[in-house]
This record gives sequence, C-alpha cells and structure tokens, in this order.
Amino acid sequence: MSVLLTALLALAPALLLLGLVLLGCFPGERAIAAAVARAWRRRRPGRSSGRSGRNGTDLPRGGRLIAASLAGRGPPAPQPA
Repeated sequence: MSVLLTALLALAPALLLLGLVLLGCFPGERAIAAAVARAWRRRRPGRSSGRSGRNGTDLPRGGRLIAASLAGRGPPAPQPA
C-alpha cells in the first residue's frame, strides 16, 4: 500500500499538468506571453545590439566552429621509431 501511495505522490505533479493540458489550460501561458511582449517592446527597430559591425551571421557555430578550428593545422607529425 505504501509503495502505491509513494508512486502516486511522485507522479501527482506530472498527472496534474497532463490533466490541465488535456483540458486546454496551459500553465504559465500568460506569463510567457507577457515576457515575450516585454522583450519585444524593449527591442527597437534600427538600433544595434551593441556589437560593432557584426551581425552574428559570419561567426562559425556548431560543427563549423570545430571544423574552422581544426582547418588551420595539418596531421600530426610521424613519431620516430
């Protein structure tokens, strides 16, 4: 009995959220929408983000970052026997 009760208590938050989502009530939806609206109002068109001349599209990211860092060096030198 106590194992079943412990399992139900552990799953209670997930079951509560699942029930709310199935009913169409999305917890935190208003808070997320308000945060997005505040961020959108703060961002004014035509103003730079503080970086001078770079928009971030010319910077390598992800796999290209690794490839760019490895591209400058050749294979390791052979070890003398």
